[in-house]
Amino acid sequence: MKGNKKGFTAVEMLVAMAILSLSLGSIYSLYMSFVQQCTTESVKINVQQRVRSGLDMMIRDIRMAGLDPEATGDFGIVAATSQRIQFTADRDMDGELDDADATDGIDTPDIEHIAYEYDGNDTLRMMLYKANGNLELSDRVVTNVTDLTFTYFDADNVATSNLEDIRTVGIQMTIQRPSGRDDEVSRTLVQRVKCRNLDFH
Repeated sequence: MKGNKKGFTAVEMLVAMAILSLSLGSIYSLYMSFVQQCTTESVKINVQQRVRSGLDMMIRDIRMAGLDPEATGDFGIVAATSQRIQFTADRDMDGELDDADATDGIDTPDIEHIAYEYDGNDTLRMMLYKANGNLELSDRVVTNVTDLTFTYFDADNVATSNLEDIRTVGIQMTIQRPSGRDDEVSRTLVQRVKCRNLDFH
């Protein structure tokens, strides 16, 4: 008895390989698209967190600007430009602008004379000053900053450049980071901070 042996022809093999190649190409394309989407979403989350953490830090400190429980008149806004704000606050409530809090035996940096500044490149910096105005510490808060703008408003919410009239500080910060394949992820947050302690000046 002769068996009915049939195989694939060369044409059938070529067609099958072509179909397999197309299928693998589609699967690879979908996979790479998924990877890119995951990367982009991860960068978006990271950028959002960095913008928020930088803003939260500034907001916390700016709200304290002008704290002066002893009514010495020595605390308030020191400098106010579109990319820099400098201020003092009597955080330990002793009526004096201190260089350091050494109550625990450790010489920690002054936290009563503070500035936040965008260097115009990609970094938001926090600077701490001694009572005599000398710089004590300069530290990076956030990098990948593409824009940081401070605006200042008086008690009637009218823009002002007069230090004595400032009651509210507007902050707009943008961070941008690459997310792969030459794409960029950018996030901008805008916030107004009420300087509660300046109302008593």
